[in-house]
Amino acid sequence: MATSSPAPAPTPASTPSHTPTPAATVLLIPWDPESPAHIERMYEQRLACGWKAEQVESWRELQRCGKFTLQWVVLSSTDPLYPSKIAKHTTAYPKQSTPLLDTATSLGGKPRPGMEITGTEFMPVGHISLNTEYEEPGYVDAEEGLYFIATFWISPSLQSLGLGRASMDAVEKMVTSEPLNARVLALSTVANEYEGKSERWAALEREPPALSNQDWYARRGYVVFKTVKEKWSEKDKAGKEWWFAGVFMRKEI
Repeated sequence: MATSSPAPAPTPASTPSHTPTPAATVLLIPWDPESPAHIERMYEQRLACGWKAEQVESWRELQRCGKFTLQWVVLSSTDPLYPSKIAKHTTAYPKQSTPLLDTATSLGGKPRPGMEITGTEFMPVGHISLNTEYEEPGYVDAEEGLYFIATFWISPSLQSLGLGRASMDAVEKMVTSEPLNARVLALSTVANEYEGKSERWAALEREPPALSNQDWYARRGYVVFKTVKEKWSEKDKAGKEWWFAGVFMRKEI
């Protein structure tokens, strides 16, 4: 696609399991813009995502000043499937096989309390950011207490395991308190309906998702407040550019 990536929704399982699976839970650990290991791991995850790896260096100052609140998505160690999930992730991404240390000294542009800087090892399987401004000017004005969900990535090796939902649960819980004190969360994603939808997916030789991103976020209480007819684009094999409509959604929290 030609412009910034929309917020993704996890791919739902195609068939239900007959064995109940414990609900996934995750922790959010701040990205440390001063740590070479954190910087390199973010670069590797953005390469895996396919978007914005070249921007990681510029994110360091944005993280320091609080315009970005980038956090790692970390599996809870109490997850009974923790070892197998980590093995799946590191097998898919061998360069992400070494743990990081919890060393960030700030979050949201404010110092972290010393007791929160644990220095303990952790294995990130994704990341998510809360930004004070939308990544492209001219679409949505910034406002006090509003944060945009951005650069949301979960390891594809762990799709359909509930980590997207768990990450959103964790974000919506932490964002209302210090240091962010948010009132509203917002995001942009591909619209669920737009003119020529079937023709576009056929030209790109892909099936549309069973559950659209817009519908997934709507189920979480996000409502559309703006629609853009041509927001993202992608070229087919013949070089023709196909545009996707986008929606901006928000949720009072």
